[in-house]
Amino acid sequence: MRHNDYDAMDLKALRCFYVMAQCGSVSRASIELGVSEAAVSQRIKLLESYLGSKLYRSRGGKVRITPAGEQTFQFAMSLFDSINSFEHALESESQSGEILLSSHDSVLRYLLPEKVKRFSLQHPKIRLSLLSRPLDQTLKLVRTNEIDLGVIAKCRIPCDLIFKPISTHSTYLLLSKQERIASVEKYDLTSLMEYLDLESRPLICLEEKQEGKRLIQEIESFSSTLQVKHEVGTMESLKHYVSLGLGFAVISGLSLTDEDRSNLHCVELPQELVGTTTYGIVTRLKKQPNPALEQFIKILSETVE
Repeated sequence: MRHNDYDAMDLKALRCFYVMAQCGSVSRASIELGVSEAAVSQRIKLLESYLGSKLYRSRGGKVRITPAGEQTFQFAMSLFDSINSFEHALESESQSGEILLSSHDSVLRYLLPEKVKRFSLQHPKIRLSLLSRPLDQTLKLVRTNEIDLGVIAKCRIPCDLIFKPISTHSTYLLLSKQERIASVEKYDLTSLMEYLDLESRPLICLEEKQEGKRLIQEIESFSSTLQVKHEVGTMESLKHYVSLGLGFAVISGLSLTDEDRSNLHCVELPQELVGTTTYGIVTRLKKQPNPALEQFIKILSETVE
């Protein structure tokens, strides 16, 4: 029977006939499909009407497939195999591809490694591209959809972006072990300012495009004559210069390791001075993540403290 372009075969009807032919009866097919016998019979009748051929004959509750029905059965078997293969291919495709992330070097080095490792073990076909970029570039890349997400320290962001916090850290003062300081873990603001003598003590900081600009600005608000003696490109260089006694540094606790705590004086600064730093995921407001990206974001979010 000839049909127009909009008159397509009903796949549900074809599935009913296919399962009925496999089971050998309408009643068994209804149980397999989870629908009534009447619904199975009705759909098969619609299929017969569409094809213009009798597909089976029934006697005593048993069915006998006609030659036209046998051809239809073979076609259905091939078609549903192809559909299954197609769906499997799409599922596999969703588990491959690439996720693009941008952040500054300290986040890439200290916050993400264990999460990236876990995700990579679960999704070995997904390629993770981790870009080291300053804050303004990360926000721009997210807004223009050139990357999937950024991980940044909490700040004001454009209204077309959303920020989801994942980790919060205190702020620390780093001094060389050559310095003699009182054996305390925390200073109040008054004793800290008196001890540091910020106007004469040199500061070592990361170059402006890296982490810590806000922290330095907070310290500068207490001392307008703060002396920046060394500006370095990486967190590891900063720690090394501090260890040599060339000055002090102020960093987020995110970047502190057990080794740092052994090799340097690490003094937690009072919240009234610089507060804490919250890191989080920034994405486009209306971005529709794929399953792999959703899983990656879920793993990153499990770092909430």
